[in-house]
Amino acid sequence: MASRELRAGHLLLDAAKDSRLHPALQQIVANQPEFASWTPSSLCFYYMDAVKLGRRRVAEPDRRYQLLGVWTLATTLQEGGARRDLVVDMYASRNSLLRAAQAAEVRLHEAHSVVSDKADTTFDMYSIKIGRTLLVWSGRHTGDSTRVDQTIQEDWSVSGLRSNIRAARLDFQPAWSWPLIGSLRVEGKGDLAEALRSSPIRFVGPLYRGGGGHLRFFR
Repeated sequence: MASRELRAGHLLLDAAKDSRLHPALQQIVANQPEFASWTPSSLCFYYMDAVKLGRRRVAEPDRRYQLLGVWTLATTLQEGGARRDLVVDMYASRNSLLRAAQAAEVRLHEAHSVVSDKADTTFDMYSIKIGRTLLVWSGRHTGDSTRVDQTIQEDWSVSGLRSNIRAARLDFQPAWSWPLIGSLRVEGKGDLAEALRSSPIRFVGPLYRGGGGHLRFFR
């Protein structure tokens, strides 16, 4: 699937060469060489109180979250070799955010999410429906929280509604992080379901809370 999503000017990054992999995944790759040539892919979901697009603040009147999802493939630029992950797809859960993104010529596809994270339950549950794919994660954070002191920065290549949107940069500044334990269930069809089922390793985490961030798109 990775080679099918690859675009001109990019090269796939092998797992053995990906310094951003979680230490647990790096250890697996080191101990099992058959995974060294696989290309890592990330699927991240950001649940936010509000999103600001230019001068416009997008928030729900009943304080429901705004969901933004990003599916990326680990790649480098063919010219120069700099790290620049390729955005396979992006998602949003609210019509207000989808409309605002369309006005800004940013391509987002609709997602539906139900979250159950009550304090009196043993496990949290996140259910996310994207097209024909249903993802259900059941688990909880574990161990002590860790304060995040540094900004998490990522550079992506992205396709907008028009060809003049070519790149994006995420500057994410969460306050705290936790490791996660639990299970991920993948149901349905589609490219996302196919990619997750065919992956030899699936790792969920960490969980970030607090803080904020900026996602900028460039021409």
